[in-house]
Amino acid sequence: MSVTTSRKRSAIGSAAALILLVGLVFSYRAYYLAPPFKVAPLPKNARTLTSAEVDEILSANFQVIRRVQQIPPEVKADYTTLSNEPFTMVNPGQKRSTDGIIPGVPNKKLVLVGLAGERAVLIFKRGGLEDTTNAAVFSHRGNGGVWTARLRDNSVQDIPTLRDAVHSHRFEPWDANFLFANP
Repeated sequence: MSVTTSRKRSAIGSAAALILLVGLVFSYRAYYLAPPFKVAPLPKNARTLTSAEVDEILSANFQVIRRVQQIPPEVKADYTTLSNEPFTMVNPGQKRSTDGIIPGVPNKKLVLVGLAGERAVLIFKRGGLEDTTNAAVFSHRGNGGVWTARLRDNSVQDIPTLRDAVHSHRFEPWDANFLFANP
């Protein structure tokens, strides 16, 4: 084998390793790293956002997250403060507990988290006797606030359809005693 052939193989091997490394870094960042969302957690007694504020928030341009591993800790903390339960959800497509309880498997499945500036939207499905789709809108602007709803439309899968459900009044405010009892 000539020296030139050996150098060519070495260069090709180095290029392939570099491409593989770049692919691994991209995959890790795309599926596991939470995007920046540096806000102070909302207080337990955060005010309820007005309909106009919710409408303004839902019309923002959101960065959408569909993997639990990518949800910023601040959004998880806001949910935990609001619900008095740990943030435990499965990714879309994963098996979750419903009316048949599966030990160690959460009964909530992430639909999406949307981030826009100091605002976040969380949409998730909760299993149980009745499968429900739920939404929470968090604002960390000014004096902050939160809006929560149990949607009457289980087909909500994105922010435009959530906005449509809100405009059409196809929701009920969360009843914390019902929603968070018997997780």
